[in-house]
Amino acid sequence: MNRNHFLFRVHPLLAAVLVVGALLAALLALYGLTRWVSAGEVMGRVVVGDVSLGGLQEAEAERELADLEERLLTRRATFSIGGSPVTLDPPAAGLNLDVEGMTRNAMSVGREGNAVYQFLFWLTHIFSTVEIPVEGEVDDSALDAVFDQWDEVVIAEPASLGGVDVVDGTPTPVYPRTGIGLDRPKAKAIVETALLSVVPGNHDLPTAVVVPSLTDEDIDRAVAEATQLITAPITLSYDGSSITFTPDQLAAAYHAETTEEGGARLIHTFDPEVIDDYLSPVRSKFEAEPVDARFRIEGDSISIVPGKNGTRIDEVETAQALLHAGFLSTRAGELPVVEGAEPRVTTADLEALGITHLVSEFTTHHACCANRVTNIQLMADTVDGVIVRPGEVFSLNGHVGERTEEKGYLPDGTIVGGEFVDTVGGGVSQFATTLYNAVFWGGYQDIEHRPHSYYISRYPEGIEATVNWTSPDLRFRNNSNSAILIDTRYTDTSITVRIFGNNDGRTVKGQQIGGKLELNVVRQGGPNARVVEATVSDRFAIREPPAPKYEADPSLGLNQVVTKQSPSQGWSVEVVRRILVGEREVSREAWTVVYRPQQAIYAVHPCKIPGQEHTCPTTTTAPPTTTTTSPGSEGDGGD
Repeated sequence: MNRNHFLFRVHPLLAAVLVVGALLAALLALYGLTRWVSAGEVMGRVVVGDVSLGGLQEAEAERELADLEERLLTRRATFSIGGSPVTLDPPAAGLNLDVEGMTRNAMSVGREGNAVYQFLFWLTHIFSTVEIPVEGEVDDSALDAVFDQWDEVVIAEPASLGGVDVVDGTPTPVYPRTGIGLDRPKAKAIVETALLSVVPGNHDLPTAVVVPSLTDEDIDRAVAEATQLITAPITLSYDGSSITFTPDQLAAAYHAETTEEGGARLIHTFDPEVIDDYLSPVRSKFEAEPVDARFRIEGDSISIVPGKNGTRIDEVETAQALLHAGFLSTRAGELPVVEGAEPRVTTADLEALGITHLVSEFTTHHACCANRVTNIQLMADTVDGVIVRPGEVFSLNGHVGERTEEKGYLPDGTIVGGEFVDTVGGGVSQFATTLYNAVFWGGYQDIEHRPHSYYISRYPEGIEATVNWTSPDLRFRNNSNSAILIDTRYTDTSITVRIFGNNDGRTVKGQQIGGKLELNVVRQGGPNARVVEATVSDRFAIREPPAPKYEADPSLGLNQVVTKQSPSQGWSVEVVRRILVGEREVSREAWTVVYRPQQAIYAVHPCKIPGQEHTCPTTTTAPPTTTTTSPGSEGDGGD
């Protein structure tokens, strides 16, 4: 008897589809679980340089990359120029790593594109590593200054366009000379790549032959023209009176400039500063000096002292008049006296700036009389009176320039490679922090600032800045509708920065004293005033200091320990700044500040260094144990 079985045979193709579907469903489930677990974290295996970021929260990844930046900034790079070795400190080249950009790139791995693309990316990278390049750049002007020095000192075969020198009153030719210099575009690319590489190495920098564009005939022609200019007197007249410039005076003021802008050529000039010296004895005969308008600050008030018109001889125009007359057969011309000349700065100029009241003021305190105080006050004097117009960016490094002994700066504490050491200009970060707080609480736009590596209690936690030459810098934009004037003042134990401008009458004063931030709104201001609100989170991501470092000092007794640097924890805080106009929030910024733990450094007798075999003397006269105050309590974290 036949029996019908109600059983269906599964077609092989259908079975394959079911298996693939099940596998796809499992992969989708695993992908979804991975995305859920990795929320807020770097997904997969992601590496920047030699730093693995996979599985780290965004703030943790940024801290790791900040550590990488610290390593690269404190590691000297070695190069070779024609067989001669040279070394380069990354800050001297203005190296700056884009930590925020690399963090964003790491967080975007696996999260770009639509859902299908993200799934396929995950599927193809389950067992692979995504390498993100170390991103940063050097400062072109800083690196050019380094290259100029290497051209002059290391290669020592500079090219010369040639020129004209005046020797004993007689124009003398300086003929062009072929030379050798660094191939700048190629050398820059090599240096930048080396500084951003985590693997150090020695790199050859290419050179190139530099051929001047001017010829000997060009120089001979220029010598003939210079001879015509300076070998006979020139007379300039005004209103019946005249001044005659002698050949010796003309020779002293003469200068020939060679340039390649717009085609190589030699330009004859008379130096206006030298001409001004010759004009000084006779100015009273021809002119009444105009008086510039100026701001007058009395207490918290600012007003304008009006300027006055006058007449004056224009030394720049006088130099041009001498050049013109020197090529005339009469060797005579008109003395450029400006009648009714306005001052360089008029009352209308200052009124147009719109500076009406004190906007913000901040004070920090310090101990008296150390070298760092001299440095702080010298920088304050340099910045005092600076005017920043609407939309302009102020750079502290750009305005002050390099801190040198010639300018009066002294050695004091600076953080170098995690230790406090003395460098010329040390301590000026206290001025940078004070200026930064005046800018911060005044509501102006932060363009560039970097907090200290270690926490220093005389600065507001999280709201502070360090500077060095040439990087890091402190830069801000005047994002208000009026200009601002920076006023600085100081005592033996404090530094104050005040910003005058126009914030619809609102005035804020603050100070950091006794390790605490004090803020006082002196005047609330009108409805259009920018109101700054800021919060600093509790400390998180606490990091303990590394094991102590011991340094040998044979002059110490067996039982003597000198504390050169005390240990301290590291941590992070999040800073949020909101700017409101009325009840409307117009700006909101948030960033994480990472303070590194500070390693203890002890000086001991060589035989007392742990882990080293060094026999201690059997007899010794041990002086009492002494302790030196850690520079971490008084040192500064910047140039």
